[in-house]
Amino acid sequence: MSRTRAVFFDAGHTLLYAYPDLGTVYAETTAGLGVRLPAAAFVEAFQPSFRDYVREHASDGTASDAQDRAMWREITRRIHSRLEGLRAVPFEDWFRALYARFGEADAWRLYDDVEGTLAGLRERGLRLGVVSNWDTRLRGIAAGLGLDRLVDFVVISAEAGVRKPDPRIFEAALARAGVRADEAIHVGDLPDEDVEGARRAGLRSVLIERTKGLVPAGAGPGVEVVRSLSEIAGLL
Repeated sequence: MSRTRAVFFDAGHTLLYAYPDLGTVYAETTAGLGVRLPAAAFVEAFQPSFRDYVREHASDGTASDAQDRAMWREITRRIHSRLEGLRAVPFEDWFRALYARFGEADAWRLYDDVEGTLAGLRERGLRLGVVSNWDTRLRGIAAGLGLDRLVDFVVISAEAGVRKPDPRIFEAALARAGVRADEAIHVGDLPDEDVEGARRAGLRSVLIERTKGLVPAGAGPGVEVVRSLSEIAGLL
């Protein structure tokens, strides 16, 4: 087995999460428009809206800021239609407020195990990168959270033009790191995008299963699974 020289990480639900949680961000933003609904109602509506959209558009692997905005607009519209209490809120106003809010760094937090783990890996001389299906708002979020100082580079699908699991986004990260595929590990929370995508590009893949309820995750045969990033060093 080749020596590991680089470790790549997914962003959402691997390194960072909506703070204090996704439902609360939705509820607080909606309250700013004059309607109060419980955070749990937004989570309940988000889950099927997100899953249905991903299932319907899974074959579309291209990416851009415009495409990502259109994706979130459609997901948000589905949430709006599921919640009767939102009928008093004009959809376009609601979407613009949410899209702006989720682009702000203080709507996100790094998990507690991120800074220590990345610092430890960097001390071992490893190249560190983020490989994320996200629009370019991630750059401002990463800077606001200090994530950009913890890694060597960030590869964003909207800039790369392709989304995970397309191998080309991982190849872009390999080029930035200056390593071969068999010298890199990718860590992420989605079996299809992160695990299979990394494997197709020739990288070793690790699935992180944190406690969450947004997207169901399940490890297939032979998939390495961790519950915390602090376990990554032991896999090297």
